[in-house]
Amino acid sequence: MTDKELRRKMEQSAEAGRRALFDEYCGYVYAICANKLKGCGTSEDTDECLSDTFAAVFRYLESHTDTDGDLKGIIGTIAKRTAISYFRRLSQKKDTTVSMESESIGELPSDFRVDESAELSALREAVFDCVKSLGEPDSSIIVYFYYYGMRTKQIAPLVELSDIAVQKRLSRSRKKLREILSAAGITEEGYQ
Repeated sequence: MTDKELRRKMEQSAEAGRRALFDEYCGYVYAICANKLKGCGTSEDTDECLSDTFAAVFRYLESHTDTDGDLKGIIGTIAKRTAISYFRRLSQKKDTTVSMESESIGELPSDFRVDESAELSALREAVFDCVKSLGEPDSSIIVYFYYYGMRTKQIAPLVELSDIAVQKRLSRSRKKLREILSAAGITEEGYQ
């Protein structure tokens, strides 16, 4: 959906416009928030940051109705600023600075494997790239279904399709995703 179509939709119905804007840019904003909060916040913090970002975007667009700028650029800037603000707030809550002489310095648990953690992180990123390669609305359907645990009836209005169409797309997307993952060398055990 183009910026002009989104703006037109927002002028016709604020609620429908907001929903369309959210659907169009949710993955983009989530990626920014997750990247900025990596290693600092929980998934709940990332979700909260995502919500606050869209609230700020909606406020900005309501007060700047004459803005002809690129929506993706505006949304990206607001997302980065919101995520940085969250990062600072979360970092202040954590007491991450410890003296080297301190006896309270903890060690990594003996069963913690840095290499496995790094491999798992790389695997998650590779799987997400494969999901994105499905294109819209299939990638959104997969994310809504598996990441957010939503039912097809809940997903249908978000992607503007019927429940049956979402079920069929989900089934086809699973098959296509299996092929993409297999071609990328990703199995249930990880990388081959």
